[in-house]
Amino acid sequence: MKICSVKLKEFSAFECIGIDFSPGINVFIGANATGKSHMMKLMYSILKVMEPKLKRPSHVEKSLRLKEKLAAVFMPDKGEIGRLVRRSRGRKKAEITLGLGDWTCNVALTTLAGLDFEWSGPPPPKRSIFIPSRETLSMFDGFIAAYDDQKLSFDETYYDLCVALSAKPLRGRRIGAIASLLEPLTELLGGAVVLEGGRFHVHAKDGLIEAHLLAEGFRKIAGLAHLIGNGSLMKNGFLFWDEPEANLNPKLITWIADALRTLAHGGVQVFIATHDYLLSHELSLAVEYQTQPKAPTRFFAFNRTDSGPVNIQAGDTLAELEDNPILEEFAAHYDREHALFSGKEAQATGGRR
Repeated sequence: MKICSVKLKEFSAFECIGIDFSPGINVFIGANATGKSHMMKLMYSILKVMEPKLKRPSHVEKSLRLKEKLAAVFMPDKGEIGRLVRRSRGRKKAEITLGLGDWTCNVALTTLAGLDFEWSGPPPPKRSIFIPSRETLSMFDGFIAAYDDQKLSFDETYYDLCVALSAKPLRGRRIGAIASLLEPLTELLGGAVVLEGGRFHVHAKDGLIEAHLLAEGFRKIAGLAHLIGNGSLMKNGFLFWDEPEANLNPKLITWIADALRTLAHGGVQVFIATHDYLLSHELSLAVEYQTQPKAPTRFFAFNRTDSGPVNIQAGDTLAELEDNPILEEFAAHYDREHALFSGKEAQATGGRR
């Protein structure tokens, strides 16, 4: 079961949009404040409250749980989720429709913090993982207890991720199902990721290396490896990753691109929001040249003019997007470099010295 589509009306920065997703990788690009993270957090929140539990809650209980989840994930002032309704004159209502095959849900959210949550069909059977832009492995020790005591001011995606990281690794036959996903990440790290004494380590040839002693980029990869190793990321699951390129050098970014394609090929539906030229183009080239492992991919350009609503363009490759803010800025950089090389400093700096 995959996320097929989403329709948003008067939610966050969106006035009225509807888009169809790829069952593999979905890449969100755009300037800051265009709603990329908000869209991912919204879908994650809905899927998270629908995860299978021992008790089957009523619609009223699910609505209350979603209301609490949106408040904890988006962290509006005083938990007032009505602030997620798009800012415009007059009181309005946000309407959200999320489609996953035979399962469809509808959410209505008012500026007065009212919330109605209805769905039809069986809920998604697998887990959802949201990886924030800041790495979490080094802050894992004691995070869950401190968060439960309300001593930390992080949105709940960090707490959920720490809970997922705390799960025990898979054993026996189940490890075979993830071997192909885990092997390249373990090779890159130089050893398996282990959780001992409440802290993460990499079991390298020379012994245990604390996660705190790893470069931040390697900690992000180690976290991804551990989520695969403990079964949090498996077939038919969902991965939302905000700025996977943060604090990674270009070589590691190509590894991340390969890892995302491997996950998608293995049945995980992936959503990422990125500002990175290399990551987005690596994923696009893989589609254009049918690089193995093949993973269906779709790109979405989020654009807005001044303070107006966000518009979204979609394409199966970056070349199909008319507006690509990442490519546009690289082209502008090349023009500035060319102007400087040609001795036109005045033109390049607008007359300033």
